[in-house]
Amino acid sequence: MQQEVQMHYYRCRAMNTEMETILLSSSEQMSQELSKIVDRWFYQVEHRFSRFLPDSELSYLNNHSGRLTLVSELMAEVLELAEAFRIQTGGIFTPFVYDALHAAGYSQSFEKLDKEKPTSTEEFSFRTAAMMLHPQMKAVQLRAGSHLDLGGIAKGWSAEKLAGRLRRKYRIKRGLVNAGGDVQLWGGSSVNEPWHIGIASPWNQDEELTIVSRREGAVATSSVLGRRWKNGLHEEQHHLIDPRTMKPGNSDVIQCSVAGDSVISCEIWAKVVCIVGLECGIVLLRKHCPRMEALIVSETGDLHLVSHSHLRNERWEIEQIDFFHDRAI
Repeated sequence: MQQEVQMHYYRCRAMNTEMETILLSSSEQMSQELSKIVDRWFYQVEHRFSRFLPDSELSYLNNHSGRLTLVSELMAEVLELAEAFRIQTGGIFTPFVYDALHAAGYSQSFEKLDKEKPTSTEEFSFRTAAMMLHPQMKAVQLRAGSHLDLGGIAKGWSAEKLAGRLRRKYRIKRGLVNAGGDVQLWGGSSVNEPWHIGIASPWNQDEELTIVSRREGAVATSSVLGRRWKNGLHEEQHHLIDPRTMKPGNSDVIQCSVAGDSVISCEIWAKVVCIVGLECGIVLLRKHCPRMEALIVSETGDLHLVSHSHLRNERWEIEQIDFFHDRAI
């Protein structure tokens, strides 16, 4: 007798955002077990990588800046990935924005910030930060006085890592892991249907800008409008730090959604495009990300789609595109 299957939906909150999973399940008991697995995973990730928890592994590492420090296998993995992407992006992505975020006023978990109360305008000097990784001994040494923030990679990594574990260890043939908008998916929503991922408008989260359709792969979105507050000069601040100035970025891009194979890569490159701007962002995507597509929203409200012409209508459901950038060119 064929075993009945169903899609199991589960949501929880971690890392100051909503986590969601949709997984193919064979029974109610299996669904309950999957909920526990998801809960445990995101709890562990938050308590390892959060800069806001004083007892997290990341806080311990930051408190031992300048000293050789043993780290967990998972921390070592994320730090190696962060360093690889720092090199690949020419330093536009960097985990060394901790002090810049504090200087801009993002010194505690976002829901606890008083968005209207001006934050300090104290001047900070930012040193070029670096770390020495020792993969064999699972150790790292931060340059003295430097501190890490892994918010730019941890969410995507957690979604991709969990998705891989669910596929390999628990044989989940069809699923989706959504870590606050960073989505890793596989197997399609059904045997004959891809997953349909809605991307919200940067101006109104209740409105869908587009729908991306994929059976396998990932989608991630980054925006300068999502997390904003004011500094002591009543200037608007946001959480995407430009490492060239160590201040919130000021490009002509307000939102970028990237679709590809790996949600870690999609998350990183969506942030990079928001920081460097439209023209440079498209050049970098073409050079470094041959399998990625992107929907970029400019500060003027124009929609730029970077895709292959033969995939444009198949993967992107958009009423009107202002500018189309063919990946084949």
